[in-house]
Amino acid sequence: MPEDTSSKLFVTAIDRLKASGGRMTKKREVLLGALLTFDRPASAEEIRERAELAQSDLVTVYRNLETFENIGMLQRVLLENGTQLFELTAPDEHYHHLICRECHKTERLDLCVNNTVFNQAKKHGYTQIAHLMEVYGICGDCENSA
Repeated sequence: MPEDTSSKLFVTAIDRLKASGGRMTKKREVLLGALLTFDRPASAEEIRERAELAQSDLVTVYRNLETFENIGMLQRVLLENGTQLFELTAPDEHYHHLICRECHKTERLDLCVNNTVFNQAKKHGYTQIAHLMEVYGICGDCENSA
């Protein structure tokens, strides 16, 4: 991620956290800094390791990641086996992904079905609508190495 983009995301996260009534603790600052170093969605364990917070339990890491998600700066990516990955995003951005079943390489898709899903859900009387969609397969590298 380019440094100017990282800097903007960092400042935006701090501003959104404060606006929500939260505060930027040292631990949150370190976790946010670690998230900015990934060019792909990462597990809580990877984020904790990159943040050099081995003394912090994973529950604390998950709680802080949830805080970033609640302010619209983080998206969860679910793998087929139930593992969760986390990806820092610009405010309220939303992505779908292609995920390799073998190596877990994750790529953003340039499409979203939100409007279609939203319209169908509204037609059925639903409110507060959210959706998750991930596409799983075998990437070319894994297919060729088999």
